[in-house]
Amino acid sequence: MKKEEVKLLMKQNQVKQWEVAEAMGISEFTLCRWLRKELKGKQLERLNSAIKKVRSGKEETHGKEER
Repeated sequence: MKKEEVKLLMKQNQVKQWEVAEAMGISEFTLCRWLRKELKGKQLERLNSAIKKVRSGKEETHGKEER
């Protein structure tokens, strides 16, 4: 997955780059370096998992605020 696709995926899921990096247990700088090249394999799996984790956390928080 290319950098532009990753950025679009994060935008569609309304998550910030630093949130994804934090969920992955890496620094935002490390994520930026990873994005210099096409993500494949385990890195891509970790990224997708982190995006889902951040997104679901936001949905839970947003749902509690509405109650």
